[in-house]
Amino acid sequence: MAAAPAVTAPNPLDFFAVQNVIAQYCFALDGKRFDALAQVFTADVDASYPFPGGRLKGCEAVQEAIRGRLGRITTQHALTTQCINIDPGAKSAHARTYFTATHFGREERAGEVLTAYGTYVDELVCVECHVEGVGLGRRWMISQREVRFTARVGDERVMDGK
Repeated sequence: MAAAPAVTAPNPLDFFAVQNVIAQYCFALDGKRFDALAQVFTADVDASYPFPGGRLKGCEAVQEAIRGRLGRITTQHALTTQCINIDPGAKSAHARTYFTATHFGREERAGEVLTAYGTYVDELVCVECHVEGVGLGRRWMISQREVRFTARVGDERVMDGK
């Protein structure tokens, strides 16, 4: 009988790297650093958000759509329960992450809050990159994202940014 091919376990550090890139997304949104999303998403990312025009192709389209929705308001995105599966070859991964996104009203909506609860469903790829002073390194990027809302609580007019 032939021996079964050896399966290589993912490097435990890859799990931390996947968690980190998903967290970078939240910090980019909350810090209004939409250009930083180029470090989170692949250039050809396929993304689906539950808002009108939310089927987006490419990182630039994601950046512009999110800038248009969140650029005028204050937000805080928090991540909670998460499940990450990394393929045995450590070239791709699947992650599901619960999130809470709080949107704070401004100007005439000051004091009002809209909170969204949901799940990020991500497909990620491992890419090689040059790390200055280190040489060739690896990092994870989101190549597909689906945002699923569980609930939205509060006044939707908060999203107007006024």
